[in-house]
Amino acid sequence: MGRAFVAKLARQGARDPQALAAWIGRRKLGKSAFQRIAKQGRDDAEEQRELMGRVRPGGRLSRDLTGFSDAELGRALSELDSGEVQRVAGEMDRRDTAASLPGARPDLIGLSDAELGRRAGTATGPELAAIAEEADRRQKVGEVFPGGDLAEDLSGMDEDTLGFALRYARPEESERIAAEMDRRHPPAPVPAAAGAGTVEGQLADRAAVDELMGSSPDEWAHLADDRPDPREGMSSTERWIADREQEQEAARGAYTRTQVRDMYREHVYAQFMAAEDELRGVLLSRDADREGIDPMSLFTGPSHVAYARASEELKRWWATNPRTTLAEYQEQVTGQRTAAGETARHSRNHQQNRL
Repeated sequence: MGRAFVAKLARQGARDPQALAAWIGRRKLGKSAFQRIAKQGRDDAEEQRELMGRVRPGGRLSRDLTGFSDAELGRALSELDSGEVQRVAGEMDRRDTAASLPGARPDLIGLSDAELGRRAGTATGPELAAIAEEADRRQKVGEVFPGGDLAEDLSGMDEDTLGFALRYARPEESERIAAEMDRRHPPAPVPAAAGAGTVEGQLADRAAVDELMGSSPDEWAHLADDRPDPREGMSSTERWIADREQEQEAARGAYTRTQVRDMYREHVYAQFMAAEDELRGVLLSRDADREGIDPMSLFTGPSHVAYARASEELKRWWATNPRTTLAEYQEQVTGQRTAAGETARHSRNHQQNRL
């Protein structure tokens, strides 16, 4: 009879619940049937002991779980501690990954080494090749993930093996593989920045990065731009005119208005970061700080508004690091003076002279 029945008899006060359960079983099932069930129970217990002897040799979980079938690992779970269960879960996750790959054979992945060997004994052609491929996968998983974790030393692994390991790696293990690849193929050093604080420095930086990347951000940066399309809402005629103007500017070798605005944003951000670093974040006047003004807004727009909200430290910093409006910046890029630029310079000089 089952363990639950024996436990029930014990709770009811039986002095020898196992013997009583056996007597009841013989009376209920008959001697032959009872002996058959008892033998099956002993066989199952012996099979479980034999399995656990292989899964936990010497009382410790085997370092290589790839040779056990899904069913065997499932039967062993009830006798494993939490750490061992996690290792089994890791092996099952790797099998799930392998089963999801193109051309995978889940029916082979879930077999034990012994079952795989028996299939190989009668297989031919493509079936035998698939079995050999699964055996190779297991061997490689065991080598790359000894004890269930990525090997400590990756320096001796070839890049094909590292790519194989990346499929099965946990996030932190993927970072280690990436670090090893970076060590083998260090990126080319980025040219020293000339400085985005000036137009000349910014253009020099862009040219250096273009040469390093082998392309220009003007060709692909729009793909990552989440700003609304500036031509949204235009009629087909207005779009045609905008396209022709852009083509004409490109033909003259000039920057388009969109490119100048993008470059200006880079310039403003570089100035803001430099000022924040040098002034340790003291950019706003007390009143502006209380009002929650965005300090970056001080680097664009009318000078009289910016100087009214700027800290004294920032005003002095602007004396040696001139604040540049979009109109002035466009002048510096194109080399052509404009009335808007003249107005911006006059306003800035007036604010500086008041200090």
